[in-house]
Amino acid sequence: MENREGRRRLCIVLCLASGLLCLAAMVAVLVVYGTPYRAMWWIVMAIILLAAFIVPLAFVRPIEWVILGYLGGAGRK
Repeated sequence: MENREGRRRLCIVLCLASGLLCLAAMVAVLVVYGTPYRAMWWIVMAIILLAAFIVPLAFVRPIEWVILGYLGGAGRK
């Protein structure tokens, strides 16, 4: 597997996990408390949800760095 393929898979997993978890939390809040009383909150929730899908991309390189550290040290026992 190429490095690019691994990076792409890591991006997909992180973004989907974060976004779907945020979506599930928002749905749970809506079920428990009902819909927002002001229409502006729908926009705020949409921005938060969009950020939940995009922000994990900032963590891809540090996670790759840690994984490479483990892979590089695997044969040194």
